[in-house]
Amino acid sequence: MKRLFFYLTCSICILFLGCASSRTFVRYSTADMPFTLDVVKGSRQTVLTQTLPWEEQMMGYFKVLKLGSDKWQMWYSSWDNRRKDDYSDYLVYAHSTDGEHWIKEVPGQPNNILRGTGHPQKDGIVEQDVFIEPAAVYPYKMIYTAKDSTDKFREKTFIEESKDGLHWVNKRVLWNEKHDSQFSVIRRDNRYYIYLRHWEMQNNIRYRTIGLAVTDINWNTLVAPHNILTADFSSDFPHLYNPAAANVSADLDVLFPTFFNEKNNAIKFGLAYMYKGQPILTSVDLTSALLDGAQANWGIVAPGLVAAGKDTYWLYYYATNMVHSDYDKGGRKFSYYRVKLRLKEK
Repeated sequence: MKRLFFYLTCSICILFLGCASSRTFVRYSTADMPFTLDVVKGSRQTVLTQTLPWEEQMMGYFKVLKLGSDKWQMWYSSWDNRRKDDYSDYLVYAHSTDGEHWIKEVPGQPNNILRGTGHPQKDGIVEQDVFIEPAAVYPYKMIYTAKDSTDKFREKTFIEESKDGLHWVNKRVLWNEKHDSQFSVIRRDNRYYIYLRHWEMQNNIRYRTIGLAVTDINWNTLVAPHNILTADFSSDFPHLYNPAAANVSADLDVLFPTFFNEKNNAIKFGLAYMYKGQPILTSVDLTSALLDGAQANWGIVAPGLVAAGKDTYWLYYYATNMVHSDYDKGGRKFSYYRVKLRLKEK
């Protein structure tokens, strides 16, 4: 009996050690973080690439929503080879039944373009975030930056709403200023917490930072946009380019900003979080886990995580061989990806 117990004990130990040594995720956690974060190895999928004439120059920010087990929607930005500035772009649309394979189509239209006519016009929109208020008459809400054709084409922040995510109405100005990195809107306590691009001056240099604004659910500003997170301005990555925020619980929002060095165009995918109202910037570097061998000089994580099971999420992001702001050359290859995360509060 003792010998049998010994053999069983050894077998269990071997099995445990074998499982531990063959884990299929990379863990990112520190003792002071209120959650653990694992990137599942081998889970990365390419979900979209350039295939259409109005995507030829580049594709940019995008947002994915899952409305049911077989209904997924995506809103993304693209530019044709006549691109001259941000606003000569197109807001384009795709849908999917599984979140991996996408159809670039607006039903009833010959293309998938929702907004924008391309250069020389400047009627496109950028920085869009789309989210759902299920009980609203117009459940789809969109915030974005555009030029106001009624006010000398000044750049402003706008909001619109829709019943289906395709036909947008009730456009109005939210702020008479732009925030030129993708918004991330999170609903909490009948308020919208809007993560956005902000700026801070240091030694006569303007650095990109992450800001936050708060409105009520009717978009009345309660707290004006202000800085909440800044990088170390003397570090190798002094700019925080975008928020890429997602809500996890009543206490926790996680952010996946791109850290940026404007002088040498170096980037890294980082991690920040807001926990019980306190913003924290971590030293976690997710670059190798997200790129996983892909040749990329630039990349941005999309706002929002898509649930994929208990404590499991899809993180969507894009990467490209393009160097930041190098928009006027050919051969720019953009890919949209997703990778699976395990994220659990402690």
